[in-house]
Amino acid sequence: MAWTILDTKPTWNVTDQQLVARAAYALLENGNFDATGTTFVFGQFAVQEFLDNANLIQERLMKDCAPVVLRATQATTGGQARYALPQDWIHTRRMTWQAQTAGSKAKSLASTDSYQLDHGLLDWERNVADPSVYNEGSDLPTLTVEIAKAPSQAGTLGMLYVPQPVTLDGTGVKLTVPDELESGVFYGTIGELLSSEGEGYDDERAEYCEQRYQLCAEMANALIMGAEAPQQNG
Repeated sequence: MAWTILDTKPTWNVTDQQLVARAAYALLENGNFDATGTTFVFGQFAVQEFLDNANLIQERLMKDCAPVVLRATQATTGGQARYALPQDWIHTRRMTWQAQTAGSKAKSLASTDSYQLDHGLLDWERNVADPSVYNEGSDLPTLTVEIAKAPSQAGTLGMLYVPQPVTLDGTGVKLTVPDELESGVFYGTIGELLSSEGEGYDDERAEYCEQRYQLCAEMANALIMGAEAPQQNG
């Protein structure tokens, strides 16, 4: 059995070379020349180091605010609790299960772990029923989800998940996050470089970059989830 992915990753505009060029100016690595987007002139920081950190930060931003999610479904078999996750999965936002019986509705599953299962659902390994929870804990094999209890009949597992972002390699690859969140990847990456041991270490600027990353993440969550209305006094 395999997941059926119902969406495709959207395409945005900002590329990894544009990030590198912007970083060259910010880190004064362009010298007396226009930034090329492929090199740093002085070599205090390496382009590959920048790209490696940019990939980590882009994945961090995807997990923190889920600006891109995909829908997927998979058929489930009665009595089977474990299923493989999509190959590009990094985080689940929502999971449902729907019985195959005509007229049945999809039910939302709550996230749990093996400790909660063992202490709160004592017979979950022995008996079958309509699933109510799912577990993606570290005690499971990589890219595996477990639903509990195992379904008593065939059905469909549905999921909204955050996909693995595309790998930035310096060849003009477009970011997976929307253009509006490019600054989060940029500042997060610069912050990682400035907080690393070496000649370029600058704790004060690194802290500022982390604040700018957090600001971007908060803005993204406000846009996606909706900002809370201000409290009215009196």
